[in-house]
Amino acid sequence: MDDDLGSNLNEFSDDDIKNILKEALTLKIKDKRKTPKKNELNNALIGTLGEFLTCFKIIGYDLDGNPINMTVYKEKIEKSALDNAFMEEIGRFMSSRMG
Repeated sequence: MDDDLGSNLNEFSDDDIKNILKEALTLKIKDKRKTPKKNELNNALIGTLGEFLTCFKIIGYDLDGNPINMTVYKEKIEKSALDNAFMEEIGRFMSSRMG
């Protein structure tokens, strides 16, 4: 490859590099401020799914790799039904993996 990134570093002064880094860090902070908080995202998700479902369970990971386990229901019987359905799905998954 003809492109040698190391030789391009000589084109920038220390002040240029400091300014580039400051700008990059400032942009990162501004981006974080624009990102909705977890509760806002949860409420948006609940509102969207709530238009189609009366109760639901979400299990997975967010974009940062944090686990998510959310159960939304109005009545206790709905929570019980979700828990039972989830356990049945886990049972099916495990039995299909075992052979």
